[in-house]
Amino acid sequence: MKALSSTASIIKDFTGAAVHDCLPAYFKFDNCRHLLCGAHLLRELRARIEAGSKWAKSMFNFLIKRYNDYKEGNTLTEALKQKYLKRYKTILRQAAKQEPQPVQGPTGRPKKSKGRCLYDRLKKHQNGVLAFAFEENIPFTNNQAERDIRPAKVKQKISGLFRTRKGADYYVRIQAIISTLRKQSLNVFNELHKTFDQSRILTF
Repeated sequence: MKALSSTASIIKDFTGAAVHDCLPAYFKFDNCRHLLCGAHLLRELRARIEAGSKWAKSMFNFLIKRYNDYKEGNTLTEALKQKYLKRYKTILRQAAKQEPQPVQGPTGRPKKSKGRCLYDRLKKHQNGVLAFAFEENIPFTNNQAERDIRPAKVKQKISGLFRTRKGADYYVRIQAIISTLRKQSLNVFNELHKTFDQSRILTF
């Protein structure tokens, strides 16, 4: 929580739609919309399917179908929206029946199964789960954000650390530029070459 509230954090000042993996600490910040990453949900549902869950298979197939609609850019009418919402709630009712109730131990909170925890999350954050299917410009996953930070994590694992703070700052700045160029479908080498050419022209 300390890191998320620090001056280097983005989420504390973010006012848009944040797609994330449902880490409880993120919900401490109520200045933005909290949407759930579809890829993380699919992984959890797949684990429940392997454990024999029938409702998880229904929800998995439902989200996959909505994701395919999202990729193909299919038009969503109000009638279809209500149909999908009804189907989502039907699966949740199945989950409520199939998942065991929390078990109260000698102390503390009642213990929930992994399936019950997933059900509770899908029910509580229904709007955040379905936002990608019902609204424009909402991504299904946060994979792009994770890909953006992966180079830094790989370098950290290989090198261990940066020798100086200045070197780390340079590295992050270069990675940010490269990532932006790729998002804009621009040739990284050509654009960097143009940038350095321009900087030499402007140097005096």
